[in-house]
Amino acid sequence: MLSVEKQMLFLLSKADELETQDMIRIYEKRGYSAPYIRNGLSRLKKDRYVISPSRSAYRITEAGRTFIRTINRKPEHYTLSWDGCWHLVLTSFPETDRKRRDQLRADLLQTGFGQLHAGVYISPWPYREELGELLRKHEAERYATVFSGRLEHGEAPRDIAAKVWPLADTAQMYEEKWRWFSEEFKPILLKAAGNAADDAKKMETDPLELFILYLELGEQINELYLIDPMLPEELLPEDWSAQRILRQLTECMAQIKAAIPHDSAYSRYVN
Repeated sequence: MLSVEKQMLFLLSKADELETQDMIRIYEKRGYSAPYIRNGLSRLKKDRYVISPSRSAYRITEAGRTFIRTINRKPEHYTLSWDGCWHLVLTSFPETDRKRRDQLRADLLQTGFGQLHAGVYISPWPYREELGELLRKHEAERYATVFSGRLEHGEAPRDIAAKVWPLADTAQMYEEKWRWFSEEFKPILLKAAGNAADDAKKMETDPLELFILYLELGEQINELYLIDPMLPEELLPEDWSAQRILRQLTECMAQIKAAIPHDSAYSRYVN
């Protein structure tokens, strides 16, 4: 899933149902075309995250809400202690079901699992609710075996993690997002806020402009949520800076959210 699609799903989780034109009006302000937004909504419908009760409206499904909860809860794993237990998913699909296999694989990786071997996915976190929903979504229960256990022999856990997850690429993505935030986004935010430093209480600007900035920063954070497995400290490189960067980005997003007036038309999308 693209980060902008995840964001559209988030807006639907707040509004429950939205007219297509409302979504288009919001995202045209961010430079996205109407066909792009319609295609994104169509992909969400194909993935069963939304339904279309009428030709001009979309409504989030329970699967969509579960996905939003899953992705938005991922950062909590940075605060948890690991018990040393690994959680594995073994899959075996017939060749005639390659499409289903590939779709499940993509969802498992996005949830936070890593691919240990062909058809074998591993995570330090159980993801019980999320895994159950994915297997139901893809009707893959009969093709999957799930179990947990401890590593008795073999490589050190940190070495396994370095091979299973693209942590170097993830770290590079965080650094790129931080440069974008520092060099491009923050100057625009300060200008919009009347150079009022970082104090959201002093921000006095157009609610729509604040909402667009909220969406822009949120989309960048969403990209990180989707690619970062958010592993425990025991599995990460010692110089891992993702938590610090993510914390600062989300703190800024919270400040923008607090500055959007509660009586504005955009408040329902952020509260």
